[in-house]
Amino acid sequence: MTKTDLLKKLRRFLRIPPVQCVLLAFVLNLTIEILCRRSLVSALVFLFTSPFYFLVGWTIIFATLTVALFIPKRGFTLLLLSTLWFALGVTNCVLVLVRTAPFEAVDLSILRTGLGIITIYMEIWQIVLTAGAILGVIVALIILGIRMKRSRISIRQATASFLSGAALTAALIVPANLFDVYPNSFPNLTEAYDGYGFVYCFSCSIFDRGVDKPDDYSEERMEQLLEMLSELRPAEVGKTPNIIFLQLESFIDVNRLLGVSFVDREGNTVDPTPYFTHLKESYGSGLLRVPTIGAGTANTEFEMITGMSHHDFGTGEYPYKSFLKKRACESLPHLLREYGYTSHAIHNHTGTFYERNIAYASLGFDTFIPLEYMQDVEYNSLGWAKDGVLTEQILAALTSTDSSDLILTISVQGHGKYKAEDDPLYSAVSESVDGSVLGALSYYVGQLAEMDRFLMELTDALTALGEDTVLVMYGDHLPSLGLTESDLAEGDMYQTDYVIWTNFDAQYEDRDLASYQLAAYACLGADVSTGYIFRLHQAMLTEGVSDYGQELQLLEYDMLYGKRYVYGKTNPYTPTDLQFGVLPIRIVEVEQAKEGFTVSGENFTEFSVVYLNGKKCKTSFDAESGTLTVSGKSISEGDKIRVGQLTADGVVLGKSEVFLLGEDD
Repeated sequence: MTKTDLLKKLRRFLRIPPVQCVLLAFVLNLTIEILCRRSLVSALVFLFTSPFYFLVGWTIIFATLTVALFIPKRGFTLLLLSTLWFALGVTNCVLVLVRTAPFEAVDLSILRTGLGIITIYMEIWQIVLTAGAILGVIVALIILGIRMKRSRISIRQATASFLSGAALTAALIVPANLFDVYPNSFPNLTEAYDGYGFVYCFSCSIFDRGVDKPDDYSEERMEQLLEMLSELRPAEVGKTPNIIFLQLESFIDVNRLLGVSFVDREGNTVDPTPYFTHLKESYGSGLLRVPTIGAGTANTEFEMITGMSHHDFGTGEYPYKSFLKKRACESLPHLLREYGYTSHAIHNHTGTFYERNIAYASLGFDTFIPLEYMQDVEYNSLGWAKDGVLTEQILAALTSTDSSDLILTISVQGHGKYKAEDDPLYSAVSESVDGSVLGALSYYVGQLAEMDRFLMELTDALTALGEDTVLVMYGDHLPSLGLTESDLAEGDMYQTDYVIWTNFDAQYEDRDLASYQLAAYACLGADVSTGYIFRLHQAMLTEGVSDYGQELQLLEYDMLYGKRYVYGKTNPYTPTDLQFGVLPIRIVEVEQAKEGFTVSGENFTEFSVVYLNGKKCKTSFDAESGTLTVSGKSISEGDKIRVGQLTADGVVLGKSEVFLLGEDD
């Protein structure tokens, strides 16, 4: 056989549609792994040292490409599917660079609210260029879709290819999971994506949800667990102080950084967070293990407020975006309501981010004060609200009730993307850290310094208020600064810092904790033992519990997905009627103006919008007078006017009572 004949046979072989899918899947998987690792060499190392994991990603892509064999325009469908896979790889590459955490399916569900902060992470020209590139690809695909010819469909070949791809994928993945070739969960997503490949891990983030059923789950097993809890840690509540959790965005003790010092504008070496250092030395503190790096704020707060371990849930799952949208669960707000507590959530960012406006009701909060309900907000150079506004909001929540209060406050000022400034408050100095990183680090510690002053103002205000209070301050995750464990003097990439401050006699030792243990530990000093999960943690922290992780997973599964044996086979918790703001939005007066009308009232903000007879009006807010102005509209007797608080993504969080115009209005 001549060389020409061999080439002809090879060309005929390469024209076979299933073969094209196999080869294209290989090229796509290798390309995606190059993007994931940002290195051709690292991708080739992954291919040859972990061929099984590479093969799994290859087969998953192949199985999706075989769908094209059922479509008349096979070539175009292959191009479209390949473009989608390539886009996933590029997106993952960009997100890892920007926020450290890899791309997960849940990121698609927060795309709407995420678009509102895109200008923080990208320059205008980058946004325009990216939008133009996306538009160009779409136009090109449309043109090619019109021009590309139809192919003859072989149903038998297509079916055989699709079933072969699906069967091979299942044959590789199912036994691998049964024999623990893949772990049941990925505590470190970044390492998982590097170790097992992007395609497998991203696919898991689509389908993997909830808590796996423990092998020993049964009614008898749950009865044994409850009996053990009752003996080790019976339910009881002694003191009922105010309990405040303050989750500080990207906050860490920067004194933990190796080889880095900070100087002020006069060149003096300084501690950027002297008050936090004082708190750590004077009160119970330690390292806090959180479930995420660089992003995923909502999962840290979920662990803290429920006591559940995020690692027991699906790959990259956000409970705020999954089961909490449908049902309530055991949480500290639900539990403390029984003892007379009113629960408040406060966040100086939009109320719909991570769908907190829904999740907080399922978690049992009575009120939620998002950015849309805050007045006199200052913003930093990136556009994030400064944390100083939170002191007033916390005090407003505390003084709005006569009962004890539970408050969860989520900070935002320390959020990235960090960038160098011309004249930073403090400058980072190091001989081992890259200059571009030092510039971003200098901006970051400038924000931490302001957050540190906020902590002092808050504790001073709480002291002046005179109510017994436990204040738990902690970072949600490390900042996205490209740090590695070698940059840390102590702890690892999944450990931030916490301090528990009190204005009464309460004993807290210095100890390292996980974020799902933090609330249970804080409640110990307040003589509060309630709920099954929190009592399990308290038993572990005091007496010790054998098979602790297994016991926790049993409770999580039973409460959320099992028979609910711990509750007598029912769910005792229902979502609250969540009230936005603790101070009501109220219209006092409406006046006709020359070219429109004005609305005067109470507690309006820059996010207030006037509705005239149910229709939204273009509204301007005068911060000095607190009035709202609607231009180009006239009003008359009988008109109904309301003021709503509108988020940037178009969701109305709440509205005032109807103001009915009368003869004298």
